[in-house]
Amino acid sequence: METIMIAGGTGLIGQALEKKLLSNGHAVRILTRNPTKPNHYYWDPSIKNIDEIALQEVTVLINLSGAGIAEKRWSKKRKEELASSRIGTNEFLASKHSKFPKLKQFISSSGINCYSLKDSSKIYSESDDFGTDYLSQLVKDWETSADLFEKKCDVAKIRTAVVLSPNGGALSKMIPAIKMGIGSPLGSGNQPIAWIHIDDLVELFIFIIEHQLAGTYNALTACTSNKNFMKSLAKHFKKPFWFPNVPSFVLKLIFGEMSTVLLDGVQVSNQKITDLGFKFHKNNLEEALN
Repeated sequence: METIMIAGGTGLIGQALEKKLLSNGHAVRILTRNPTKPNHYYWDPSIKNIDEIALQEVTVLINLSGAGIAEKRWSKKRKEELASSRIGTNEFLASKHSKFPKLKQFISSSGINCYSLKDSSKIYSESDDFGTDYLSQLVKDWETSADLFEKKCDVAKIRTAVVLSPNGGALSKMIPAIKMGIGSPLGSGNQPIAWIHIDDLVELFIFIIEHQLAGTYNALTACTSNKNFMKSLAKHFKKPFWFPNVPSFVLKLIFGEMSTVLLDGVQVSNQKITDLGFKFHKNNLEEALN
């Protein structure tokens, strides 16, 4: 049994991960600005404050913190928030390394959108270089900040794809238009979307914990096109799918630089984690949506 602390544990992934960890017999502690449960502990990285007593018995530390990439336009202020909520929180936790006397593993959330956008036909693996666009460089700095723990313990970085969950996340933004019967591909519709069911993502985290793995891992089940993804979603809700593509220039006008999240994508391999014995159970997109 491990004593596992999750920063950002009140979010979509954190809540699902906490539930599964507890059912597997691990002790779980949640870092939050608003503690409401016995296993919740206060922290506020923006003012460099944390309940240090809660850190004493922790053997595994997971940081899932990060402001939503696609929630707001990328103004200068928003970019600062995206960085501080990821890089800043890793740096703050690393500054407290001496308060974690029993820590043996640090796991940092990361993003699948870290590879070059220049070749959408290439299938990227963890050994490939970072891209030069804004998101790729943000992920690069994010992962570099996680490496501050390397002198203390093993470090794993999980590059997460679009998470399919009935409780929120990306699907909650897509479903309303689909339900109204006005779903359509975005841009060309050919851009890749890497996806993973939340149950498989949770199991992947647990696999990495229970095997005490270090290194970087792509967390995705498969890749499909934007058009196929939206079409599958419409089919699930038994809605028509005949509207023309939303033109790229319209999305760029609405979302600015952030439109790259909708218009660009990469194909990515999950072979590194499967070669170690991990198995995905929601392998079919329609099954995962169901």
